[in-house]
Amino acid sequence: MQSITELLVRVSSGDNLAANELFGRLYPEIKRIARARLVEAGGVTGLDATALVHEGFLRMADSEGLRGSTRGQFFAYIGRVLRTTVIDHLRAKQAQKRGGDAMLVTLSQADGEDGVSVQARVDLADLDRALAQMHEIDPGLNELLEMNVFAGMSIDEIACLREVSARTVNRDLVKARALLAELMLPDDPTVA
Repeated sequence: MQSITELLVRVSSGDNLAANELFGRLYPEIKRIARARLVEAGGVTGLDATALVHEGFLRMADSEGLRGSTRGQFFAYIGRVLRTTVIDHLRAKQAQKRGGDAMLVTLSQADGEDGVSVQARVDLADLDRALAQMHEIDPGLNELLEMNVFAGMSIDEIACLREVSARTVNRDLVKARALLAELMLPDDPTVA
């Protein structure tokens, strides 16, 4: 049986059989990530984990296909696709409503060394904009957030994939979250 990385290399060279095998092998893990994205969005009417996974894969097939040369990059990409699928679905729902409230999602802070986790509420459109800016500023920190927050990978999993210590990953997550928080501040300081 080929490793995920070997399958990703074959997929990047256009091997459709490898893409099908990769999808089949990772489907349960991707569905778990999809469930987490839906929970963070506070439940999305008309969209369940199975539908989210399938719509996400259709989007990937319509655009540039599966991306990532390593397991970490692949799951960061999957997390981003699933997040944008949920955002687009929520935007469509909001467009159907008149005068609807802002879309909110819970975003967990990086686990501190003492194991305490903090919750923050953010507007999905602002989050999407800030993540796009973050990708331009520091793609590595952006990918780290994608792997941890949106793909649901643990600090230990990321450390193993990046071949660094868990302490380094945690320190980088703190930097990434600080940058993201700064990017989410309104441009006009008089806006509350």
